[in-house]
Amino acid sequence: MARWRSYRRPSRRTLMLRAPRKGTIIIAVTIYLFGLFTALGWIAVPKDYGVTALAIAGALLILGSLMRDL
Repeated sequence: MARWRSYRRPSRRTLMLRAPRKGTIIIAVTIYLFGLFTALGWIAVPKDYGVTALAIAGALLILGSLMRDL
C-alpha cells in the first residue's frame, strides 16, 4: 500500500508594493515635466533627452514603489 506523503511547499513571497515617498514623487514629476515639455518642443533641447527623461521618471516611480528606502 502506498504511503501518503505530504510535500511541504516552499513559502511564496508576494510582491509588496508601497507608495513612493514624497521626495521620490517630486523628483519624478520634475523629470517627467521636463521630458514632456521637451517632447512637445517647448524647451529647446534634443527630443532624445525628453524621451529619456520620461523613461527615467517612470522607472523612478516604479522603483520607488518596489523598494523600501527610495
